[in-house]
Amino acid sequence: MKHGTWPVIVLTGVLATQLFAQSLSWNWCNPQPHGNDIVGLAWNGTLGVQVCELGRVYTSPNLIDWFPQNSHLTNDLQAVTFFGSRIIITGANGAIAYSDDGVNFTNCSVNSGGNWLVSVAASPKLVVAVGDNGAVYTSTNGANWQLQNAPQNLGDSWLTSVAYGNGVFVTTGDTGGSGGISYIANSGDGIHWTNQSANLSAADGNLEAVAWINSSGSSAVYPYTGFWAVSDAGDAFYSTNNGVAWNQFSFLNPSTNVLYTIAADSTTALLAGDSEVRLGSVISSHIAWPEQIGAALTTVPAWTYFAAVSETNGVYELAGYDGQLVQSYLTNGTYNWSTPYYSARDWLFQVTLAGGLYVAVGDNVRIMTSDNGADWTVEEVPLTNSVNLSNTAFLCVGGTTNLLVAAGSQGSLAVSPNTLIPVVQTNNAGGLFTNNASALGVVWYSLTVPAGTTNDLSGVCTFSNKFFLAGGNGSILTLNFTNWATLNSSNVNALLGGHNWITNNSTVASDLASITVFTNSVLTNGLLVACGDQGKILTSANGTNWTSVASGVNTGLLRVRCLNGRLLVVGENGTLLTSTNGTQWTKLSSGVTNWLNDAILVSNSCYVVGNQGTVLASTNFINWTNLGTITTKSLDGAATQNGQLVVVGFEGTILRSQIVPVTTPVKFTEYSQSSGYNIFTVAGTVDQQFTLDSSTNLLNWLTGPVLDLIYGDGTLIFYQNLPVNSPSQQYYRCTLK
Repeated sequence: MKHGTWPVIVLTGVLATQLFAQSLSWNWCNPQPHGNDIVGLAWNGTLGVQVCELGRVYTSPNLIDWFPQNSHLTNDLQAVTFFGSRIIITGANGAIAYSDDGVNFTNCSVNSGGNWLVSVAASPKLVVAVGDNGAVYTSTNGANWQLQNAPQNLGDSWLTSVAYGNGVFVTTGDTGGSGGISYIANSGDGIHWTNQSANLSAADGNLEAVAWINSSGSSAVYPYTGFWAVSDAGDAFYSTNNGVAWNQFSFLNPSTNVLYTIAADSTTALLAGDSEVRLGSVISSHIAWPEQIGAALTTVPAWTYFAAVSETNGVYELAGYDGQLVQSYLTNGTYNWSTPYYSARDWLFQVTLAGGLYVAVGDNVRIMTSDNGADWTVEEVPLTNSVNLSNTAFLCVGGTTNLLVAAGSQGSLAVSPNTLIPVVQTNNAGGLFTNNASALGVVWYSLTVPAGTTNDLSGVCTFSNKFFLAGGNGSILTLNFTNWATLNSSNVNALLGGHNWITNNSTVASDLASITVFTNSVLTNGLLVACGDQGKILTSANGTNWTSVASGVNTGLLRVRCLNGRLLVVGENGTLLTSTNGTQWTKLSSGVTNWLNDAILVSNSCYVVGNQGTVLASTNFINWTNLGTITTKSLDGAATQNGQLVVVGFEGTILRSQIVPVTTPVKFTEYSQSSGYNIFTVAGTVDQQFTLDSSTNLLNWLTGPVLDLIYGDGTLIFYQNLPVNSPSQQYYRCTLK
């Protein structure tokens, strides 16, 4: 695309096959805008920055729309601040990086001896980072750092926070594990510190955060201009003399919940932490701190909040665990709260693919679907028969293109038949028309519990035109049904409900976690294989008579999969077993001790997912590489289509990675200039990666930033600063990665 004109140049690079040994590129699907724990948050009026675990950084122009950036760090990040216009981030094991545009970050980590840098603050001329074992690092530019001596009289305390205001740095620390008094010190130069903890007590707990509040311009009027601090005992303090003396706020209904963060505007102040959010304001000449967490729609969801900022008067942004975001808005003098994104956060235990549709199931009757792996919809399940919110967790889902079955706790059952339903749509002219669409995975019916079943059901598969369920106490249930044309909403329970399932004797009393069908060039008729607690593996050629085979292990086996003509079993403590006949099993070395929960084959490579964000990969089922993900949350299920890997797990986590790159062209659809920016609109396929390259002569090209079509519609709007000295002509192209 030529600068300032409309001709479009679309150049697509040849994509190299992505080797499994490389780190996969992951995107969040749920929760939105992402699911990383937001530990630090900063806002300078035009740009917001979040820092999270595993080096994840997100930026936003409005504190609502958040975009992932590459920090070039994999350490858990802890803090962020602005040093002028420069962004400074710090984290685990001496991690430090900076950025001048919120897109390109430079890693300048220090050799901290393993100490975490948990907080960072900046004056106009100096940045100070503090952390474990009294670590204090300073920098005059954010790029080069010097280790300073620990503050005066620190003892065994570790530093927990640092802030700057009124020409002074103030740092806080814990009690040093001795049950003593939390540490506070101040410094005029960030290097020489004076201990100022005299008027705190042991009952005040460990100070978690300190902040400079410059709200009213007065230290005598609430919210008092000065330094504020909060503790893990649920207490809050303020100092109007540069951290020398401290006053404690009084709460009408005190709490012992941990407070992690502080923010304020010109008339109110916000304190937040573990299931604790208080908004302080002056009412009838005294300061009231009403709790903002409650059941009403206008209150804050009960959550753990690590960070908060004041955007403008009346607008606060709260951020915390699992990427949760909450915003306040002021209406007629009343503070109300809303979540910019609705995201289901129930634990998801399994995901399958049926008719081109991903279907994930989980806790609290949760069923979610997606046709592209990026955009997910919560499906409704009637709370009747075996299904209710109080104790139903769907633990498995599977079936055929005729019927999907979801099963779970205490024999709960729901089904989704492939029937046609009318859908009203709008044509290009704006008129309405009705089209028929498949209800598979979308419309669900609750069934009665299988007769005599009180066990959890955690595995489902189909074999010889029958549906099989496996679960607690060795239970195996069978449904034989083929007359799909007779199914409708009024008879689905009568035809598929509890009394239609036959109980088979599995010969074991151990809980069974998974069941699958094994086929290869020898076993052309197939073999049923189930696995479960204490290393139990069962096989059956007909689904009626079951044989227990030796697995060679006594750990829990959590999922069995048939992958490219071989069986793979995954389980507790990094257990991996493989077999080519279902009878003889070989234990593999996974290289990890985390629980492994599922496995899937994508483009001739096997991927195994597990607890703490574990993702293993292998091309031969022998040598395994631990790739990890962009989260430490546990992953329980995996599915694939079109070279895309989708994984689900803890707190509603859904991640996707395009293993096999999409080679269709990426193209410019719109271009404009505004407020010193080039504005590009690019369209392609979801999860395509490309570089936005530039040239002044169409011969010599400068490789630009790597961009990712992360949204489900495959479009991206990208803002790029105009060159300081704009050339007479400028061309742009998209080159696929």
